[in-house]
Amino acid sequence: MRTLEEIKGRCVITDDGHWLWRGALRHDGRPNIYAPDYTRADGGLRTQCGMRAVWHCANKKAVPDGFRVFGTCDELACCNPAHIKCTSVVAYGAWLQATGKLKGQTTRILANRAIGRQRALLTPEQILYVQTSKKTGVALADELGVSTSVLSKYRRGQSIAVRADGGLFSALISGGRA
Repeated sequence: MRTLEEIKGRCVITDDGHWLWRGALRHDGRPNIYAPDYTRADGGLRTQCGMRAVWHCANKKAVPDGFRVFGTCDELACCNPAHIKCTSVVAYGAWLQATGKLKGQTTRILANRAIGRQRALLTPEQILYVQTSKKTGVALADELGVSTSVLSKYRRGQSIAVRADGGLFSALISGGRA
């Protein structure tokens, strides 16, 4: 596909303006299009995500550093250039937050919880030790190898991310005795 007309010819045009790609799809349902890639191949033909391919065909230039090409509609297979946007990563994040597009997705919720557990500096046993210890925050920080601000948060109950000893549902399986 070298032009938008060629891409449009491989799509089903819906009444509400979507160009739904009829060719190969990626594992996540987005189009996989062989088109000029000005970002990584200096305009050479390359297989790429449909939104990037459409953006490259429409603009004939590279996607700027720190920018992202994304679809603004709910159809993953849509290749309509009017439904494709290229903005900075920061603006993309703000758009996601404003639209709530990813809110409530179970896979993202579980991934964020896992990240929080990995970022936890102390195990549940260490947190209990910090909360019940009579030692000063400086002494505990030296002993456990964390900052005094982290200890203060744990003592006030502000830091809720903890490492799970078993799995995500280990306390449920063991009857709450984790």
